[in-house]
Amino acid sequence: MREKNFTSRLKALPLKEKAVFMGSFLLMIATVLPWYNDLDRFNYGDSFLGITGPLYLAGLLVFASAAASFGILLMKTLGRDLPKLPLKESQVHIAGGALSLLMLILTNSVYFHPKFGVNLTEKTMGLGMYIAFAGVGMIILGSFMVVKRNISVGIGELEDEGKIEPLIDMNERTPAGIDDSDVDIDAMIDNIQKTTNDIHDKQN
Repeated sequence: MREKNFTSRLKALPLKEKAVFMGSFLLMIATVLPWYNDLDRFNYGDSFLGITGPLYLAGLLVFASAAASFGILLMKTLGRDLPKLPLKESQVHIAGGALSLLMLILTNSVYFHPKFGVNLTEKTMGLGMYIAFAGVGMIILGSFMVVKRNISVGIGELEDEGKIEPLIDMNERTPAGIDDSDVDIDAMIDNIQKTTNDIHDKQN
């Protein structure tokens, strides 16, 4: 029963949040897959996971940022209350995605630099690095779609708040309970003219 509830809640998530959810999940998996492979002049090769090797700290930061986004959306899917965060949910996803992207670029720039591993004759990216870039792309895309939606909703609310409704509807001048057909306009004009003439005669 719980599995059915979780599946139904997951399907009910907006497409934007699904992208962040799946992207963060892929990114966590990518950190335990090979990020790069090398081969030295003695034809001895080595392979490093995202959380191993000389750049393991970058992999740990990527895993932590992905786990934060995944944990937030997982708690929402399970219907649990989120802890108080100093940032909005969309900002957490964007910050985590940006940090992960920076770490991936930094890792590749260091590893593929000619001064890194001078005895290596071949350097290649592993499957985990490709999956990591795909996951980061999904997180950033989904986060910006969420932010765009929030901005659109905020502008709509401001426009609604900016509308000024008139206190009196000029189209409803007839008192309540009186039909327009019951009002004799000519008689009213005659009474006004008569009253005006009487005031004028008294003044004279």
